[in-house]
Amino acid sequence: MNGKSSDWDSLLLRSEELVKQDVDVPRVERDIYQIEQFSEHLRSRVAQGDPTAKYLDASRLLAQEGLNPREYTLALQNFQIMPVSEDVQQQRGADVDSYVQQVHQSVSAAAIQMAHENAISSFEKHIDSYLDSTWQKQKKALFHAGDQFGAPVPALSKRDASNFVLRGKAAKYADVVKALNAAIANGTKIDAVSMFTDACKVSSQSSKDSAGTTLLRLWTICKRMLAGVSDIPASAVSQKQMLMIDGVKSYLEDNFCAHMQSVVQHHRTVATLGGHPDKSRLVEAYLRVKEKNRGPLDFDSPGGVDTVWARIYFCLRAGYTKEAKDIIALKVKNDYSSSAGEWIEEWIDGGCKPLTGEMAATALAESEKLLASSHGEGELRQSYMAAVCALAAGSARCADCLSRDFHSFFPTIEDYTWFRLSLIRVDGSKRIGSIGSSRLELYTLADFQSQINQYSAAHYSKGGQEPLLYAAVLLMSLQADKAIEYLATNKSTHEFRIDSVHFAICMWYHRVLDGSETSVSASSVHQYAYSLIHQDVSLALEYYIIASLVMGGSLEVKGRLLKELLTESHAYGVLLGSGGAVSEGGALAVFFPDRQHRLEVLQSVAQECASAAQFEEAVELYMVAERPAHALRILNHRIAEAIEMSSTEYAGDDTVLELCSRAEAAEEAIYTKDEFSGREKEAFEQLKIIYKIIKNWRSGNHHEVLEHLWELGFIPSDRYRVQACVHHLKGSHPAVVGMIQSILLAGGEALMKLEKPDLLHILVSFAAAIPDRISQQAYQRLSEYQTFLA
Repeated sequence: MNGKSSDWDSLLLRSEELVKQDVDVPRVERDIYQIEQFSEHLRSRVAQGDPTAKYLDASRLLAQEGLNPREYTLALQNFQIMPVSEDVQQQRGADVDSYVQQVHQSVSAAAIQMAHENAISSFEKHIDSYLDSTWQKQKKALFHAGDQFGAPVPALSKRDASNFVLRGKAAKYADVVKALNAAIANGTKIDAVSMFTDACKVSSQSSKDSAGTTLLRLWTICKRMLAGVSDIPASAVSQKQMLMIDGVKSYLEDNFCAHMQSVVQHHRTVATLGGHPDKSRLVEAYLRVKEKNRGPLDFDSPGGVDTVWARIYFCLRAGYTKEAKDIIALKVKNDYSSSAGEWIEEWIDGGCKPLTGEMAATALAESEKLLASSHGEGELRQSYMAAVCALAAGSARCADCLSRDFHSFFPTIEDYTWFRLSLIRVDGSKRIGSIGSSRLELYTLADFQSQINQYSAAHYSKGGQEPLLYAAVLLMSLQADKAIEYLATNKSTHEFRIDSVHFAICMWYHRVLDGSETSVSASSVHQYAYSLIHQDVSLALEYYIIASLVMGGSLEVKGRLLKELLTESHAYGVLLGSGGAVSEGGALAVFFPDRQHRLEVLQSVAQECASAAQFEEAVELYMVAERPAHALRILNHRIAEAIEMSSTEYAGDDTVLELCSRAEAAEEAIYTKDEFSGREKEAFEQLKIIYKIIKNWRSGNHHEVLEHLWELGFIPSDRYRVQACVHHLKGSHPAVVGMIQSILLAGGEALMKLEKPDLLHILVSFAAAIPDRISQQAYQRLSEYQTFLA
């Protein structure tokens, strides 16, 4: 400090000496303290270090410690001091209650603000997910729009037409269809539904949806439903319906048995089934699991919960009728004063068909009394006893009450279906019986189907997540046509299009579906057959034959479909064989072994081709079908058209000669001497003469024209034969009549050139007598020829 003061003193002395000297220097108007202050400020500015160097040093230090300096910089830039409640709220009082109230208000305001922000964020996420879902649905609909019947796509392995193979279940199905066609051709019967079921079982592509409903399950339902149906006459509708209902019930009962075993297996401790279970023990074990919350049950502990009617019901539900009768004999007849045991045994002995008469009315009254006195879900005995009585009475009204008062009584659609099927009466009067105020009404299959159809497919398929479940429901309600339509047309069943085709074939073969051209079943089989035409024509024929039968089996339908197959594939050799219709080597002979039937089908196909203006195919098919006269008729019309064309251009001559060659072959093949054949042969001869007339007219050989003109019997050479020739012309072949104008013009010009006015006058008179066969322009031209000679 002393050193610094001496320095300042010496500096001050020197300054004073400078001031005393007369030197022209600027004067400083600051005192010593101001100078010191400014000096310190200048020194601090000069002594300031480089900030970049310090920043680099700090970054190196942080990096040595494994820290990211950029993250710390950003954190410091975003650093914000959040105020607490004491900072923003003025504490007006010192008591705890006011403080708590102020804190509660601030927390509530913050919660409201946070909820508002969350609501906005959730809404934006919902909108994004909804738009994405909508886009996915629209994209899927777009892909499906152009492929309503996409069955062949996943089933075909197509490299080229000569290396085509079916794979997976489509190939298995095709083998069954071939066996089916062979059986039909041989007049034998096969178990088609079992073969289709085995094909689905063997196939590695047995599709399965998310909830486990499989195609194999659908085929199993069909197998049980159709067992023995083919042996029943078509007129026995009621008998067929009852047999199908019994088949579905049998399937549902076996399915419930498997369900009970599964439940017991998964709850072994509660079920306590034991090592040697019988059917009664299985039902008891199932009840231990199902009613475990009710406490001890009567078969485990005397005085426990009464399960007699529950055991009877579940025995019936599982098809254990003998065990149900044993329980009735042991418990109901001895322990209950009611006579229910007797008529329930009567009902079981009658095949579990609804009772009639007084017994039915008694069962109905008992069921209604139990339902009226019940108090809801908790009453085990009353609910199951009422259910058994309702089954015996066949009362749908009681079933409705069970569904309404005991919401969990039918936990699955299978339970509901079994119960409703058990109520159905397929015959009998509308009024079965009555007692007191109780009346029994007939519950029919149509009533059950109407109840099922009250809800859409989405209700049964869980919004489309389990599409095959709805198909199973339709099959179990004996609505096979709707099940096939659902599989064939619904968007959610796109992958099961092939299966819908073969379900339709199976149902038709077992006479569940009637043949109809307009049905969805027939359309699906036809479309699938058409998709195979350019891949494997022999396999396509297999499906076309089945399609024709599903569409009614008439000769017209067979002809139309076979025409489509032939004209689309052009595989005449494969289908007809090298020897034509009578050949045994063609694929067609396999399905129509009877020669006469095969000829009739081919004739029908030829007629379809002719109606569709496919004349080439029609002529060939008529020749193959041994109908050469019909082929000659088509050729005569085509020859007339070609001659007409050759009158204006020489290019038509080759066509005429080719057609004439084919017509001569057809003429030679005609062995019969009927009126139709004779008319066609005569027309062909006349057309050959007409061609000579037109050809010479075009070349200017008028003598040749007249020479051939008088060979036609309907051209008059004498004025007395004009009317006779007019009558003759009216009975001539249409192909010949259509050429009359060209014939008259050629003859008229030749008569004018050769100056034969009398014959020309006769020709003009003949033309005037047939005004509907000749145009006004052509008649004026003939009149000009006559005027020229006059």
